[in-house]
Amino acid sequence: MIGTIFYPLSRILTAIGLFFSTIFAGGGLAAATGTAPPSLKPLPYPAWVHRHWVWENDGTVESAEEFVQGFTDAGIPVGVLNIDRPWATDVGDFTPNADYADMQGLIDWCHGRDMKITLWTTCMINEGAANFPAAKENGYLLSKGKTLKWWAGTGGMLDYSNPQAVRWWEGEMDRMLDLGIDGWKLDGADPYVLLLAPAYGKSGLMGWKQYQKLQYGHFYNYTKAKTGGKGVVWTRPTDDVIGWGLPLTFASREINFVGWVGDQDNDWGGLRSALNQMFTSALFNYVCYGSDIGGFRSGPADNPKDVFTRWAQLGAFCPIMENGGGGEHRPWMYDAETAAIYKDFVLLHYRLIPYIQSQVAYSYERRQPTMRPTFGYYQYLLGDDIFVAPMVSEGNSRSIIFPAGEWIYLFDESKTYSGVKKLNFPMEEFPAFIRKGAILPMGPESLDDAADFTTVMVYPEKGTKSFGLYEDGRPGSTLSYTQAGGSLTLTATATQRPLLWRVYGAGEPRSVTLGGAALAKADSLAQLKALPSGYCVEDGALWVAVRDAAAGAELVVK
Repeated sequence: MIGTIFYPLSRILTAIGLFFSTIFAGGGLAAATGTAPPSLKPLPYPAWVHRHWVWENDGTVESAEEFVQGFTDAGIPVGVLNIDRPWATDVGDFTPNADYADMQGLIDWCHGRDMKITLWTTCMINEGAANFPAAKENGYLLSKGKTLKWWAGTGGMLDYSNPQAVRWWEGEMDRMLDLGIDGWKLDGADPYVLLLAPAYGKSGLMGWKQYQKLQYGHFYNYTKAKTGGKGVVWTRPTDDVIGWGLPLTFASREINFVGWVGDQDNDWGGLRSALNQMFTSALFNYVCYGSDIGGFRSGPADNPKDVFTRWAQLGAFCPIMENGGGGEHRPWMYDAETAAIYKDFVLLHYRLIPYIQSQVAYSYERRQPTMRPTFGYYQYLLGDDIFVAPMVSEGNSRSIIFPAGEWIYLFDESKTYSGVKKLNFPMEEFPAFIRKGAILPMGPESLDDAADFTTVMVYPEKGTKSFGLYEDGRPGSTLSYTQAGGSLTLTATATQRPLLWRVYGAGEPRSVTLGGAALAKADSLAQLKALPSGYCVEDGALWVAVRDAAAGAELVVK
């Protein structure tokens, strides 16, 4: 009842907060005016986080491998496997239980398949953990080792204000880090510090926000240092843990490069609840998060097919695409249609990674969210140039209020929209649109072939447009176009990526030059991809290939 009363109020407060965040906190205004040009510094996090994550709520080494193999057999790539609880003998004890006795073998199995692996953990040490006596006797727990009941047992909370406790805890974490795991899923046990009443440690009284800063900061910084910057910590940005529809923040935006928005039901209400938390996370300018596709909490319907499918499509248009929780999360177990749609949207998400990682990095610099709610019913911009209006209820139609400008339907570029429209979307399609005037870099589906082209989708309008392409471990480059006087100039600053430009709506050109030299015309796109450079016209678009742009490139189309 309380949640019912507070929910409308929370949506109003969220809308007001997003408005002021946009105007005063470097949000959409900065994007519109271009007052904060992209730095093009290397990504502040590893790009692999944008790959497809999967996880079980409760399993074994064998079930985890079988789970992943099922996706592989269906042709669906998996980039990250998370092992959720319970994998340890008890919470806080970093010793694998009998079901995960061969943790090293599982880690090696993942890495051998070009996958990353993370493990669930918290700040709690349960009474049943083998290391609990040492933690209590040495004064490593808050409030002199006082225990409390929480949702995963009874235990105490590590005192992060005690340097000796922190060093001891790092030794415990090293048991798994030294095996080669790639990070942690750090669950939200920190609110229980409020129940210690009062909570105090070596430094004195401990408040919840103070504890959050110490806990999340330590896990992030130590894991990053231990893995040479290649590891991550998967945490909540915001979540409605009280159940009143009011957002509470968890890890700070400065370290939240892999987020999920808590636990939802496996129905349409759960999908909308996930979006509510994504939008409230946007209020606080978080940049990189997703939600449990299909919901975490299973119910009588056990993940309805339409909810699961539409949630997967939403996941493809989030910075983090992750699937796991209670009930059925294997798309092939529904039917062939669901498996095919799921596969198509995972592959689409992979192709969008160059765009997504660039927009996450640029949004982080500008102190604005990557997912930006717009005026209307559950709508948002993903970065500057992709507009998404998720399906959030039963049926295939929905009303959409388009942001200003002209919007090209991603699944049929012959369709453009503006204003207010009620549209129909069959199950294999999704309401996603590209801004007319945009530059949209899209990568190969595999991510493994360095020789494969990055396709630079250009939807030109009169004038000049640029896009900052951020890279993993190296400086990025600027992609731009200028359309004026009957010619189109395409430029790229130095990049290691082979570039395949695709110009929307362009007809047969009179000439195409690279650095002033005329390019040869290929008979087909397949032939073009085999050339060092050249152009062709296919499927109503102009394609221009530049395999070597290490010194930059300037193309002129007339």
